Amino acid sequence: MAKNEWTEGKYRRFLTEGRGQGAGKEYVPWTKTYEFSSMGRATRILGIKTGRIHHLHSDLQLRAFLIFEFCHRVQDIMECFPLIDVKAVIDDHEDLRFDKFCNKETREQMVITTNFLLAVKDSAENEKYVARTVKNSTELTRKISFEKLEIERRYWLAKDIEWKVVTDKQLPKQLAKNIEWVRDTLLDREGDGVEKEQLSVILHKHLLDNPHILLRDLLKQFDKTEGVPKGTGLYLFRYLAAKKEIRIDMNSVIDFSKKVSDLLL
Repeated sequence: MAKNEWTEGKYRRFLTEGRGQGAGKEYVPWTKTYEFSSMGRATRILGIKTGRIHHLHSDLQLRAFLIFEFCHRVQDIMECFPLIDVKAVIDDHEDLRFDKFCNKETREQMVITTNFLLAVKDSAENEKYVARTVKNSTELTRKISFEKLEIERRYWLAKDIEWKVVTDKQLPKQLAKNIEWVRDTLLDREGDGVEKEQLSVILHKHLLDNPHILLRDLLKQFDKTEGVPKGTGLYLFRYLAAKKEIRIDMNSVIDFSKKVSDLLL
């Protein structure tokens, strides 16, 4: 039997292990990156908001994760969420092609998943769930993609949970790249050697007091003035951006040759 072959025994084991259950740090995704082959490059990444390792099966899923996590409205991110009760939830499922999602050898029904279930706060600060399926726009031309999407659509509609398909065209590469660049400063790591909170307040004041200085020059000047290791100012600039203490255009390449006033929003 192939290592990744889907069986009833594996399904029951996943349920016993709590797959697709829990929330926050306790949530366990239905599949993990090392268990099944994926169409793209798999990534495991520590979530800042959840405090757990997230299992993402493609670069596009990673891009979506970074953007979701950076959004202040998003409170929790549950990736690879299983639609275990799909046939019980959807009343009119006779025309749906569940047979397309079976193990070819064992004919066991595989569990259909939605890429992300997010807990978000609305404008009134009320928490609700929204579901998001991430697809490359080129995948939408495939018939099997439409069949899976229709199952997901009907499932979340029956659950009264907003569901949308998000494509690569709605997930800017530069935004995700910038988020990845700044978020690293939020992860607690030994050896940073930076008193982030105190020094970031000082740098913030430098930025506000010197709007007409080139950013690269201001950061170098900060390192000398404060007597800190070279690159500390840059690290703290990233930290302030990650915490949203300063607002910059995260959709564009950050140009350090510009004046501070031209970069801060």
